[in-house]
This record gives sequence, structure tokens and C-alpha cells, in this order.
Amino acid sequence: MADRKFSGNLVRHLEKNATEIPSDIAIISTGGSPFKKTFNQLHEDVILCSIFFKKKGVQRNDRVLLMVKPGYELIICCFALLFIGAIPIIIDPGMGLKSLLKCIKRSKPQTLIASDIGIWISTLFRTTFSSLRLKIRITKNLLGEAKRKFIINPTQMHYSQDKDLAAIVFTSGSTGSPKGVRYLHRNFNAQIQTLEREFGIQKGEVDMVTLPIFSLFNPALGVTSVIPEMNPRKPAKANAEKLVQTILDHQVTSAFCSPVIGKKISDYCQKHGVRLKSVQRIMLAGAPVTPKVVHRLASYLPSGKIFIPYGATEALPVSYSNHNQISRLSQSIINGEGSCLGKPINNISIQLMPVKKSPIPNQDEDEIIPMTKKFETGEICVSGICVTDGYDQMPGATRDARFKFNSKTYHRMGDLGYWDDEGNLRFLGRKAECVQTKFGPLETEKCEPIINNLSGVHRCALIGIGTERIQEPCLVVEASNVKSNITNLSKQIYSIIEENFVQFGMRRLFFQRRLPVDARHNAKIHRLALSQKWSKKVLKDQTIGIKK
Repeated sequence: MADRKFSGNLVRHLEKNATEIPSDIAIISTGGSPFKKTFNQLHEDVILCSIFFKKKGVQRNDRVLLMVKPGYELIICCFALLFIGAIPIIIDPGMGLKSLLKCIKRSKPQTLIASDIGIWISTLFRTTFSSLRLKIRITKNLLGEAKRKFIINPTQMHYSQDKDLAAIVFTSGSTGSPKGVRYLHRNFNAQIQTLEREFGIQKGEVDMVTLPIFSLFNPALGVTSVIPEMNPRKPAKANAEKLVQTILDHQVTSAFCSPVIGKKISDYCQKHGVRLKSVQRIMLAGAPVTPKVVHRLASYLPSGKIFIPYGATEALPVSYSNHNQISRLSQSIINGEGSCLGKPINNISIQLMPVKKSPIPNQDEDEIIPMTKKFETGEICVSGICVTDGYDQMPGATRDARFKFNSKTYHRMGDLGYWDDEGNLRFLGRKAECVQTKFGPLETEKCEPIINNLSGVHRCALIGIGTERIQEPCLVVEASNVKSNITNLSKQIYSIIEENFVQFGMRRLFFQRRLPVDARHNAKIHRLALSQKWSKKVLKDQTIGIKK
């Protein structure tokens, strides 16, 4: 349970730091026109922005859709809405226009705060935005406009209880329809508490922000946020030199990033012999990360650690492992024994349930897969203060994803895993992406790491061929470069298939120039879309993909 230090409105923590460390730097922006803001200046800007929104008509408990470019404006807009007691709705535009519009229609925002393009979209798709009663256009000179029109008077922050709704944050929808997750103030406070207690993040540190959500936690922790010159919506296009230079220039101590960013940093450090002496920790999350990337990145942090937190939008973080564990277990991970997720963090309970698609009723003890029962695969289910308040406007989806056991509410993560002989939770892949073969289930993490370890393979995906429940498993491979010797690579992969997976009826192999991945992390492969694509091709030609 969160203590009193970690309770109430998220803005309360910023207010406290603005009083205790007013002159310390809160925000450093390195792109475009670089600038710095102290904690006191950030707090004043948040108050000014909240006055601006209130004068425009934003009220407490209003559902406010934010369509603002990541950066300083997004930070102050979020804090200003929390200050008022309004409920920001945060949707990742990287999910594509069609999914974005569905999310907006379902979330029923009353207010839109957006840049020009967001206002234009709302005009073009009037039906989707029919719930709006107010639109506020955000200009590049938002604060200047507010200062010209309004006098900063002392204003009262809305008092929020831990059980109050703070924000609605949408999932990526990588294996299904994106859903709005209801974040209560206690969920945000639990995450801040975990960052401090489990990962050792302390006041006065410097964090490089590659995921915008962390720019909300840092001011609450008294941590300086450095915003690098990159588009967080397209991490694969980030400039590695600029990222590393940002770390060196600002003596960054911490960073939370996707595996693709971690790889970019380690590749650059290897090529140029750079050591990141100031870094105490880098957290890699969003998708499984290979032991090779973890080990190599750790080698350039003489005083730091690599953490691999596990969680989801609905519950984060749940557990974590570190680079020492990954290094020790690397061969077993490569051999298909699952990624190491470590042990549950304090105040988190993890249970494994028998794998089923239907809703899980309230459970009896004998249905749980106990930790003492090693290597038995089940669905990972979690309970604790980090677990959010279900899905917004989707009671059916909330009911399907929740059940009670020992008076605790558990969330079904949709992931498959098992307890290993050291008591670590091991991840085998998404339940929806597990291929049901006529010879038994085959999980993605049981076969993909073996192929990914081959020289010449950038990444691969296990998919099922067919439209019925029982499918034929096959692999789709993205080579590491266009000059790869596909013939030689094919022979190596077919050899691995025959040695390790022939008992599942695997016999097909496809190559694709690029595998479709999520925009946010550039790491989650859209395997279900690949399955549909290649199933259609096999239907037309039954010999396609089979070794000649």
C-alpha cells in the first residue's frame, strides 16, 4: 500500500519540489530551440496553463482529449489538467488513424486540447468527435498567450483522493483492439513509489526521457527530465549519436527506453568506444530484449545496471530482472526457455492460471498453478496497487480481464509464463499469439530466440497458417540487411526447424523485407496480421515456403 508520501494529486509532488528545490532544473529540452526550466518555473507554468484552461471553460471531472505533440507543452498540459481535477485522455497516435478514431469515439471526450492538426481532424470527422462541447487550440506560444490575457493569481489545486480517476491511457492494441485504461491517482502514486524504492531513483538525478509518460513522474520525484532531440513516436528513426551526446552533455543518470533505443545506444558506444560513466541505470521495456543487447549495453555502463521491468498499461511495473540475471540465464533464453521477468516487486502478487480464453470465475486455491509447481505454463495474472481500475466505457472487457482470489482482484495480463527452478517468472509470449498446433501449443518465445540468435537475422515471427483454431506453425524472417545470403540463411533456419520444431509440424519458412511492428516501441511484432497475410498466400499455393 502506498504511504502518505505517495498519495493524492500528482501535482502535489511537483508543488512540494517547487518549494523545496525551486532553483533546481526540472526540464531540459535539447531539440529545436533549447531551453531549461527550474522546478519553480515549471510549477508556475502549470498554474498559468491551468488558469488558461479554466478561463476557456475546462471544469473539474471533464474528460479532456489531449492531441498535443510530446514535449514541454504536453507536460504542462497534463499537469494543468490534473491541477484542475480534469481527466486527460492520452491516446498514442502511432496506432494509426482508424484505431485512433475508434478510441476517441469510445472515450467520449467533452473537451479537445490540440494543435492545428488535431483541430482539423476533429472538424473532418465530426461524428467521431460529437461528444465535444469545447475545443482549445494549442499554439507554439501557449504560455505567452496565457500571460497576455490572464493575471497569475493564487489558485487552489483540486484536492484528489487516491481512489479518484486521474487519467485515461490507451493500450497499444498490439494483439487486439486498443482499450482505454482507467488510471486512478493511487496508480500513479504507486508507480512513483516503485521507481524510488525498487529502482533507487533519487531526487537530484537526471533522466533522459524517450517515453513521454516519464516526464510526468520525474517532476514528482525531483528528477531532472532531459528531452532529447528525437520523435518518441518513431524510436527506430532516432539518431544514436544525438542520444549518446545528450547522455554525455547532461551527465544523465537514468533512462527508460524501448529495446530499439537500447540497441542504438549500445551499437554507437561499441563503434566509437564510448563509455557512459554517469549512467546508474537504463530500463528496457515494451517488448522482449535479447541477451546480446542487454550484455553489450551493460558493458558500456561502468557504474550502472540494466533493468528489464515487466508490466503493461494495465499494471506497471509488476516484476523486473537485471543484466546479471540475464547474462547468467542467456543460454537458456536463447534455447527457448523464455525471457526472465524476475520476481514480483513488493506489494505485488502474481498468480499463474490455467490457459483459457473464457472469463475466469472467482477462483479456488486448487486451480492456481503454485510456484512450487515448476515449468507448468499458465496465464500471468497480477494483483496490487499498480493494477489500474479496468477499461473505460468497456465493462465487458473489464469483466473478462478480472477475477477475485483470496479477496484480491487480479488482472489477466494476456501473457504466458511459468516459474523456473529459481523461482523466477519466465515469459513465453502473448496468449493470443501462441500457435495451437495439432501436436500441442507452441509459444513464440520457445522458438523465435533461437532463430534471432543467428547471424543475418534481424528478427523473426512465429505465426499460424489457417483460419481454424488448430493451425500449422511457420516462421517469417526479416534479414538484418538486403545483402544477406538468403539461400545460406534458409539452410541454417530449416536445419534448426528440423532439429527443434519438426514435432509441431513446422515446415514452412517465409522471408519478408520488414516485419510490421508497433510504433511506440518498434519492437512488438504484429504476428496476427502476418498470420492473415501468409495464410492467404498458402491458400493460393500450398507449396509456398516449403523447403525445396
